[in-house]
Amino acid sequence: MYSVMIIDDEYMILKGLEKIIDWNEYGFQVVKSARNSKQALEYLETNEVDLIITDVNMPKISGLDFVKMAKEQGHNFEFMILSGYQEFDYVRTGLKLGAIDYILKPVDPDALVEALKKVKQKLKSENELKQASKASLNLQVKELFENDFDSNQVTDLIQQLRLSPTEIAKGITVIACNRVDDKKKVNQLCEEYGQNLKFSQNRIVDIGFIGGRGKLLKFTRELEDRQIITGQSFITVGETVYDLSDVNQSYEQALRLSVIYKFYEKSNNFSSNKLRVDWLEQATLLKLSLIKVKQAIALGDHEKLKEELSNIFNELSTQSVSPSYVRQIAFLIYSEVNVQVGFDEKTYQDYVTRINNSENLKDIIRLLKEITSNLSDNKQESRDYSENVRQVMGLVKRNYQEDLNLRYVSDCLHLNPDYLGQLFKKETKISFSRYLNDYRIKRAQSLLKGTEQSIADISEGVGYTTTAYFYRNFKAICGISPKEYRKKYV
Repeated sequence: MYSVMIIDDEYMILKGLEKIIDWNEYGFQVVKSARNSKQALEYLETNEVDLIITDVNMPKISGLDFVKMAKEQGHNFEFMILSGYQEFDYVRTGLKLGAIDYILKPVDPDALVEALKKVKQKLKSENELKQASKASLNLQVKELFENDFDSNQVTDLIQQLRLSPTEIAKGITVIACNRVDDKKKVNQLCEEYGQNLKFSQNRIVDIGFIGGRGKLLKFTRELEDRQIITGQSFITVGETVYDLSDVNQSYEQALRLSVIYKFYEKSNNFSSNKLRVDWLEQATLLKLSLIKVKQAIALGDHEKLKEELSNIFNELSTQSVSPSYVRQIAFLIYSEVNVQVGFDEKTYQDYVTRINNSENLKDIIRLLKEITSNLSDNKQESRDYSENVRQVMGLVKRNYQEDLNLRYVSDCLHLNPDYLGQLFKKETKISFSRYLNDYRIKRAQSLLKGTEQSIADISEGVGYTTTAYFYRNFKAICGISPKEYRKKYV
């Protein structure tokens, strides 16, 4: 049902238009009848309408001046004009302003119906276009979060969303709103805060929140104050990054924290005492950056890893943070180790339980030393994966040089891409795109150390479409450029 506002300074015409046809029968509803342009502008301050039918010749503010003013204020609507036989100059001006049609007084019901059919078709086409645009934008942001974007696509997205470099420099923090029952409320709050970098799937809304710490905390409080996050809903928050190209780092943290939240949730006393409240309070704390830890693991630099872990836990000890927060950080580090090692399900759950049961910082440090010792014996390939996941890994090994994506792989296996993506993430604890990227970078490391091929040839040889995209991914994972890697390790 499309909404209509009618504007005419003659009371009888106004009332006559309300009753001249059965508006509902043609898919319209008259939501406002205004006697002048001022009343109409006041209504638009708090409401939006799809169609406005306005008399052109009104005192003080004419119908055409009203249309100009409303458009300048940012209101979007279709409009038709009412005019008398002697007012064709108004009609001509109205059509130039974009009027979809004009209706002569006295109004003929059949003429009005024909005009409404024209409006309805245009509104339907525009709505379909908007929905397609939203779906496209949703997919683009998802691909950005999952690190499936090259630098040119990032630039295009910044322009499309009109993101301010000044605002981005204040920080980007991914907030994952899980089990959301009313995504419209989340989107409305995002609009109020000017947050356009978001995508949704199923009952999850992932927001790349752009802005400083104070603004972020206020936003997360609003999520609870407005009871958007309530009942079984919960949020997880990743670390803050300062470059749109690094947003996947924050996204991964938010995803991994949601996994551990669900693990804790299975505990009988988790939702019945202060543990859940404590967890959600920690979600909005400023996350320590684990980028250097990830890079040390990717490089296999165990000494550097020990140094970074020592720095992190010294900082945690100095800050006197809560045990819940320490356990969250420990779990994130453990998750990164698991990407490389691939613990079997029993071992994986056992380590999670031991992290959860650790009573103090010393226990956590001791446990992480045990966990990271597994890095020297990479067991990723020996893990007992399902047949479908093993086939995905096999396809990556055989075809990583090609333009691979999850949809292509799912087509090869005759499986639904959403199902396959969820299955892969459930078993490997990482997304398909992360697995593919990591595999390509490992192959690149081997070629950098074992051959004299140019970096451009290696980039193309491991499946990257541009050398710049390869450089960005290599540095994001390894912490140094391919050139620096070759110089350091050859």
